[in-house]
This record gives sequence, C-alpha cells and structure tokens, in this order.
Amino acid sequence: MRALRVRLQRFRGFVDLELFPAEHTVVVGEPRAGRTDLITALRRVLDPRSTNARPNLLDVHRPVPTPDAEDELTEVEVTLVELDDAVAQELDDRLELIDPDTGLPAEEARADEAVMGLRLCYRMRVDQVSETAEHWVEYPKSGLRAPRAERDLVAAIVLDRRAPLQLRPDGTFRRLVSDADEPDLLAALAALNTDVAAATERLTGSNSIRKTIEEVLGAGAAQLLQMTGTAPADDIGFAADDGSVSAILRALQPTLALDAAGPLPLTAHGSTTTGVLAAAEAVVSASAPGAIVLADDFGDDLDAASAEYLACLLRRKAGQVWLSTRRPDVVRAFTPEEMIRLTRSHGHRQVHQLAPTTDRKERSARRQLHLLLLPAMTARTVALLEGAHDLDGYTAVADRRLRRSGVAPPAASGVRMVAPANGDGGKDELPKLARLASELGFHVRVVLDNDKPGADAALIAELTGVAEQVIQLPERTSVERALTHGVEPARLRTALRQLVDDHDLTSIDVDTIDDEDLEGKIIKQLKAKGGLHQPYVEALPPGQAPPLARRVLSTLCKPVGAVNLVELELP
Repeated sequence: MRALRVRLQRFRGFVDLELFPAEHTVVVGEPRAGRTDLITALRRVLDPRSTNARPNLLDVHRPVPTPDAEDELTEVEVTLVELDDAVAQELDDRLELIDPDTGLPAEEARADEAVMGLRLCYRMRVDQVSETAEHWVEYPKSGLRAPRAERDLVAAIVLDRRAPLQLRPDGTFRRLVSDADEPDLLAALAALNTDVAAATERLTGSNSIRKTIEEVLGAGAAQLLQMTGTAPADDIGFAADDGSVSAILRALQPTLALDAAGPLPLTAHGSTTTGVLAAAEAVVSASAPGAIVLADDFGDDLDAASAEYLACLLRRKAGQVWLSTRRPDVVRAFTPEEMIRLTRSHGHRQVHQLAPTTDRKERSARRQLHLLLLPAMTARTVALLEGAHDLDGYTAVADRRLRRSGVAPPAASGVRMVAPANGDGGKDELPKLARLASELGFHVRVVLDNDKPGADAALIAELTGVAEQVIQLPERTSVERALTHGVEPARLRTALRQLVDDHDLTSIDVDTIDDEDLEGKIIKQLKAKGGLHQPYVEALPPGQAPPLARRVLSTLCKPVGAVNLVELELP
C-alpha cells in the first residue's frame, strides 16, 4: 500500500498543497518550513486514533476562517493504491477507479489506465461563535464517515518517541508478540500473574513482614478499621497497583546486558540505544504486507551509521516510508527523486521535488551531485565553491574569525558552503550543481577563481542564468592568493615556518626568502601540497584575517543585490 496523492488544505502552515510522492519519501528542508506539519497531516488520516481526542485547533491555518466562511474546512486527503488483497476485499464498496497520473477518480476516457484505490479525507470544522470544533475522517466518494474498524485496515505504522520493548497493551512490541502467537502470549501473561501472586503471598507471609503488620494493626489500626477477625494480618497483602496483569506490565521495564556491568534498565544505556531499538521495532512492523511507515525527525537520537542503516531497512521492508529528518545520513538511504524539500525563504512555503528521469547517465550524475548537497539540506542558501581546497580555505577563515573575533560566519546567515569532491577543482560541475540546487529550492551563490582572466566568460554567463549571485575573484587570483594577499610579511613568514615544521617541507629555508617573495612561495606550496589550506590559516599569528578571503565571506553574508555578478578587487 502506498499514498499516490496527498492534498492539504488550510492545514497548519499550508494554505493549499498537493503532492505526488515517489515510491518512498524523505522530507527535508529549512527550519519551520513544514516537515513536522506534513507528517502530522498524514497521521490525521492514517492513524485511526487521530479523532479519538479533541480537535487540535493549532491544525487550522492562520488566520482561522471567519464566521461567514465556515465552508473553509481544514482538510487532509490521501489517495491509497496497491492495497493488500484482503484489505481491498474488505473495503470493496469504498474503492474507486483512480487515475494514476492525478490520484483522482478516473475519467471514462482513462478507464483503461486506471487502478483501484481508496480515498480518505480528514476534515475539521471550526465554529468561531461557540469556539468549538469537530473533526472526522470520511470517504470523498460517498461523503460517509469512515468507521474505526475500516480505518484500522489501512492504518499506518507510526514511529514515535515511545519507549521500545514494552509489553503493556498499547506498546508496539506487545502488538508484534501478539501477532506472532497470541495464545502463547496470553498463556505467558497468565503464568506471570500466577507467579507474581504467589511471590507476593510468600512476601507477605515472611516472618519480619508478618510481625511488622501485626504491630501496626495492634497499634490501634485494627480497631479503628473494624478488622474484627481472629487474624487481621491475613487481610493485608501486596499487589502491583490495581493487581491486574496490565499493572504488572506497566511496572516491568526492559533491561540490557551490553557490557561488564550486566543487565541495566534500558534508560541507563542512553538515547541512542533506545532509538535503535525503537527503529528496529518499526522495521519489524513494516514487514506487514503493504505497511506505510510514518516518522518525524527520524535519526535525531541515532548515530550517523545507525540512522542510515535503519532508514535503508525501513525503505526495503515497508510498502511506503515517509520520514522527515534533519540528518544527511538518513537521506542517503533514498534516491534523489524520493526526496521532498520544503522551503519558506521564498516568501511562503514551497515544495521542491525532482522530476523522475529514465536516463541512466542523468540519474547517476544526479545521484553524485545530490550527495554533495546533503550537508546543506536545512540551509536556505548554498554557496558553491570550485573544489575542496576552496572549501577548506574559506571555512578555516570563517571559523577563525568566529573563534577569535566573534564575527558571524556565512552559516549564521543561512549560507552553507559546498564544493565538488574533485581535488583539482570542479568548475565544469558548477552549472549542473547549481541547476540541481535551484530545482531543490536553494538560493544559489557561486564563488569563482579568476587565475586565467577571460577564460571563464562562457561559464559565468551560464552561471548567472542559474545562480542568484556569482562572486568572481580579482584577475589572476585563485583561492590561494585570496588567503595570502594583503597579509603582513611577518605574519606570512611565521605561518610558512609553522608549515615547514609541521609538514616536513625540508626544501624550504624560510629565513632566506625575501618579503616580496613570501606570498608567491606560500601560494606555490598551497597548490603543490594538497590539504595545507586549513593548517596555513590556523598558523597565521593573531591579527586580521586575509582581507580578500574576508571580503568573500562578507559578501556571502549580505543580501543579494540587484547585480548578480560581483567582481571583487584586490585590497
């Protein structure tokens, strides 16, 4: 089972939204752009418990409808297809012929391409006069409300923050055990109840406890409570809460023996262990035929490797997975076309989704470029740099300024710097990366070297058509010169001496180099020895950061102006 179409109307921060998800969906995006709202909307339809409680008025889009606009309902509509045969048979009267392209009832002309499906719609109506609300789930086909028993048939598996390995009746683990062998579970619980009763009876009958009970009763309690039997102590016992099996199970907590400390309560092992077990329970649950799995902020309590691995397992096991996440590692488990990115920095909430492609080369290229953007998925803007050396150098300057002077880096303005992994520079990749970033809803800026003046005219023309801003360094300037030009010779000499000592550059005699040659010598070493850009910046003595690199970072932190090509000059 999977959702073919999702429509939101006046739900939380969404005025009107229509989605056509891929086979699986991972939801990412800017803060406050609606990741949680989208997963919550799906829960309103696919979680049978959603209408048990009072309507949540925060689900209503602001401003709320006026009294003369009561027909403006809050709605979440989902079209389900590929239902399990047994479920389809149970809901036969509710099914419709669905157009696979629209997720809506098929027109007669499209009947041959139609598939059988089910539409469900969550609706909330607010009465402003009485300040009350009602909500329900209905079948748009008939307008009839969906009974709980029928909603149970298409219920999603919700991965929430509940503790794992719980045997109490509302626990996921309890349901899995019951599904596996309910008679065996009931027999085990009955035996537990008998054993606990016998154990508490022995406890009550121990000499010390019996004697103390008799002393308490003899101190006036038996007379005041009118316990007139010959042995009032026989009327006192012990039980777990109300004495039921459920009370016993509520008191039981899982333990794990993960090291030499022996069995410890699950809570003693930290949030990562709890998160791993909770996600693993969801993986087992997802093995049910056609299960839809919903999870918000998946991976927050997991380490990187566990988050990616468990997301992969969920994607493989479930009929359809909807995970919202802030973790790049989780996104790695999905194809680029399965990612929905939400933004709000364009003036209102927008949804960005890559169109499917059948071209194998394009899919491969898209996958590689997509991986480069993963660390920036929650940022508003990406600043594309030519290569790893540019990224190391500018990042080192930004970090140093923040640490030593408190100057906010581009990240504080929602800008994430990224670069192709090609160590020799990736200018040829920049237009493709910029187009992909734009399709995903990023604001795009580009920083270009200019060591060969005029050679990049065509590239700049292409990039200015895609990016909001292109920053070009002065003529005959690369990132290495941006890190050295304008720095006092004494500070350059100290930094070079540190590099010689730390990186075994034995061929360089720092003391014999003239001041006017220092900049060129360091540039040559930075270009020849990969990976020295960050150590060089850190080796600079206290003082102003390299002025040209500082200007690049300051430009990235400022709003984009009317002219999208910014040509920097040497300080």
